[in-house]
Amino acid sequence: MTNEFTMIAIKKSIDVDPEEAAEKWITYILNRPDTRIQYLYLSSSPICLLKCDQPMTVIKLGMFVFSGTPEERSSWVKTTVPVKHLKTRSVFRDDTMKYAQSVLIPEYGDIDAKILSEWQANEITIEIWLSLGQIITYCTGIAESGRPIGFRCESWIEHPNMEWGTLDWLAMKVNARKTSWNGKKCFTIPLDDASELNVHGNLDNFSDRLIIEVNARGTAIDR
Repeated sequence: MTNEFTMIAIKKSIDVDPEEAAEKWITYILNRPDTRIQYLYLSSSPICLLKCDQPMTVIKLGMFVFSGTPEERSSWVKTTVPVKHLKTRSVFRDDTMKYAQSVLIPEYGDIDAKILSEWQANEITIEIWLSLGQIITYCTGIAESGRPIGFRCESWIEHPNMEWGTLDWLAMKVNARKTSWNGKKCFTIPLDDASELNVHGNLDNFSDRLIIEVNARGTAIDR
């Protein structure tokens, strides 16, 4: 075993399967008190994490695990503070993912809109197209749970749904006001006395970009 930073090598013969030895070593590294990781990338099912009792500080987390958390756990990774940046292709119930401060869902992701609406990130970027049903579910969930002013989710609306009346149809489905936001067609759901959820894009000009954000109440004006 060689430390690539110090180039110090340690050789010791042990009667352990290589995979088991690697798992023990990783578990030891991750399970030390006050462990801080700048970027943690997880793929497959990281069973060794289930053996870690000590929470760790993770700044950036790449979560490419496609199975939900085990029944006895609330998350795959125990953290001391919320992750600053999360990148994941799967959306499932996991407390560490739920409380990440910002989220990126890249192409070929799999989104459960109901679960995503429960996540507390203030900035979410979704690089795949959302169906109309997913948009309705997501906006309804956000309206029920609320978000602070400054919350923003950027996504795309699937190509077959870019006709002129899309936002008006969505407004009807979520019982929202038909509004205008900075010259763009929008629909608005009031959240409380001080804030509102605005959903807008430029769909009438054949753009598939969709913005979902929380602004101060009165930002959007009625059409």
